[in-house]
Formats: sequence, structure tokens, C-alpha cells
Amino acid sequence: MKLESVATVLAEMKRRIDARFGLWLLQDAGVPEGTEPREDGLDAATWPVRVPMGSLKERDVLESMDLVAKWVREWEQAQAALPRGITLDWETRQWTRLGEQRIPARLVIDSPGALAEWVNQGPQWRQACHRREMLFRRFGKLRSSPVCRRHLAVFVDWADEDVERLQTLLAWFEANPSSGLYLRQLPVPTIDTKWIEPRKAVVRDFLLAVKGQLVTAASQDFHEVCGLRKPAGKLRLRVLCPELRASLAGLCDIEAPVEEVARMTLPVRSIIIVENLETGLALPDFEGAVAFMRLGHAVSELARIPWLRPEHLAGSVDQSSPPRMIYWGDLDTHGFAILSRARGIFSRLQSILMDEATFSRGQSLWVTELKPNRAEVLPHLTPAEMDVYVGLRSNRWGVGLRLEQERLSWPECLRVLREALEVNPDQSIDGSADRQLVGQAVHIVGL
Repeated sequence: MKLESVATVLAEMKRRIDARFGLWLLQDAGVPEGTEPREDGLDAATWPVRVPMGSLKERDVLESMDLVAKWVREWEQAQAALPRGITLDWETRQWTRLGEQRIPARLVIDSPGALAEWVNQGPQWRQACHRREMLFRRFGKLRSSPVCRRHLAVFVDWADEDVERLQTLLAWFEANPSSGLYLRQLPVPTIDTKWIEPRKAVVRDFLLAVKGQLVTAASQDFHEVCGLRKPAGKLRLRVLCPELRASLAGLCDIEAPVEEVARMTLPVRSIIIVENLETGLALPDFEGAVAFMRLGHAVSELARIPWLRPEHLAGSVDQSSPPRMIYWGDLDTHGFAILSRARGIFSRLQSILMDEATFSRGQSLWVTELKPNRAEVLPHLTPAEMDVYVGLRSNRWGVGLRLEQERLSWPECLRVLREALEVNPDQSIDGSADRQLVGQAVHIVGL
């Protein structure tokens, strides 16, 4: 015997609407289905919903007469308090010993709005419906866009004033698709950068939907979608040479837009690119050297700096010897991906401390790389570098391992770096250069 009590059904319905509130809200308005999982017994696409009250046989009633009678009375009382749109169906059973008996059979829920009323969420449901219709009336294309399913919080969790701000901002962008303003310059009342910054993804996706454009997981840049002027990308560098610092009024640690760095025209002899900021800040003085820090995949920005002598500008700059270039990144798949990207710009780029020997000696310092790089081949790695990259991706030494550069012994790292800076700057990155560099890196001990 299985009897569903009023309290049990009510608690289950409360749990279900808490989990599906926003999705039901949008389905109620005809928004296209998304890819979210459905729950058995209360599917978002099958209204009205019928909730069975359980199974009951004559033998069960005879064995638990008082319990069954109490259950029937409980549902009779609950029926009187059911809101419009929810009904309790009864069935008449004809049993041999008990004769004709009328028992509750199923609860029929016509709509999510009716369910919301029953579980005391009626005001929240009506408020969310109001927000939904307000946005859909103003921006008709939202009704047919799955963007609303991606940002359910707008309808369910946002404050009323924030929903109104979103509507106002979308309307302004729709009327001014290419303003070319900085975000701080937007002439929209009640909206400032502090409001927009944490909501950029929502604004971008809703605006794409308003324009009738496809919203994907890899949507376009916020500034591009909104027609705003994008802040200039910045580079962080340290001038490690005392003479070069003197020519810059003593400046050492500099963070500036790429365009301004490109105009500096520093007469450097060596460039060091390090992935970790703390590593870059700790670097000592090196004659004629400048270090770039924390670039990540934005290392491509270095191609815009003529005094670094990228290959694509070879015919437009002086023909003197280009500065030697050293790359020192994390020993993980993304570190090698950044290295490959950088060497696609500077073929003379040499890596240090990114070889198998360094990785093996640092075994006690290995940590997990949660999302390895997906590329099977990185075109600008040397054979030895590619071998380590493949080993990391194939879990040759263990599942998802990485060795971060800041974990290595600092004195030994400096020694390897000094040796690398003494290498002939004209030496190309071929097999012999790679073997020489690996030979330097294997000197690290005490990891």
C-alpha cells in the first residue's frame, strides 16, 4: 500500500517548482525549448500534470482501516483549499467485502501558475510574469529566443528596478547601435558602470537576441555587440636595465596600452616573457633587458610592438640584430599553447625551464590542470617541446598534471635564465638550439 499524504505531495510540488520556476515561466510564454534536463513526473512540457495518490487494494484497507480513513479525510479537507486550476479527482471502487468506496485518485494541476498559488509562491509567479510580458512586449524577438533560458535570474531573482534598468539600456543600445562611446559615457539615466560591469554577459546576450542574432556559448565581445568603444588593451612590463630606466626617468614597472608601449622604441638587447606576475616582479636587473609579465594568450599583442622586431614587420624596421627573446611559462598544456602562439610571431623565441627534465625533477610539486588545452598539434613548438606537450595531454606521467613556474627553486631558475641570456641572439630555434636549451634546463636541482 502506498498513500501520498497532503504534506508529502505539497513538499514535492514545492521542490519541483523551486527547481523549474524559471523554465515553466518561459514555457508558459512559448519560449523555445532549451537543452536543460527534465524531471520525471513533472515535465515542463506536459501540462496539465497528474499526480497519482498511490495504490490501494481492498486488503490494504482492511488491514489499515483507521489509517486509510484518516488519509481520505485529510484530502477532503485539502480539497476545499485548492486554488483555481488544481482539482482532486476521486474514484469509486467496488470491493467484495467493503462494498462501494470513494477514494482520492489523482491531483490534476492545470498550469505552473496554479501550482505556484498552491505552494504560496503566487505573488512571485505573478511578478515574474509581469517582468516577462514587459520585456516581451518591448522586444518582440525575445519571445522566440532561448536567451531567456540562459538568464532566468532576470525574471526570477532580479529586483524590479534592475529589470527596468535592463529594459532602458537595451532600448538605448537598440536606438544607438554604433555610438562609439566609452562605457562610462553612456547617457542613460540611473545606469552607471558599476551596475553594468557585473551584468555584461546578460546585457550582451539580451541585446544579441533583441537584434535577432544567434546567441552562442562563445558570444561576441560585449563592447562590439553594444557598439561601444573598447578600452585599450594594456601590457605589464618591467625595465630590468638600469641604463634603459634612466632614459625613462627611472621608470621600472610599467602598465600601459599596447599603442603607447609600441611608441616607446626602447633599444633593448633581450626580451623575457614570463607567465607569472610574481615571477616577473622578482626578476633582478639584466643589462639591456625588458620583461613582459602575465600575458597569457594575449601574448599576440606583442606583434604590435615594432621595437620587438616581430617577423611580419621585418621589412619596415631597421636591419640591426633583433633582441634575443626568452619565454618562460608554466609547464602545462596552456603554457605550451602560449609558447607556440608567441613563436608564431617571433621565430627566434627560446623557451627555458619547459622541458621534460625540469618537469620530472619537480614531481613533488606537481598539481592538477583542470582544463587542459584541446589542440592536438601546436605548430610552432620544437620536437622536444611537442613531446612534452603530447606527454601532458596523454597523461604520460599522471592524469592532468602541471608544474607551475612559481614553484621552482628561485636561485636555480635565475641561473638558467642568466645562461639563456648569454646564448648567441642570432641562434635560430632548430633541433640543435633546442638541445642546447634543454641541456641548460636540466641543471635544475633541489626541486
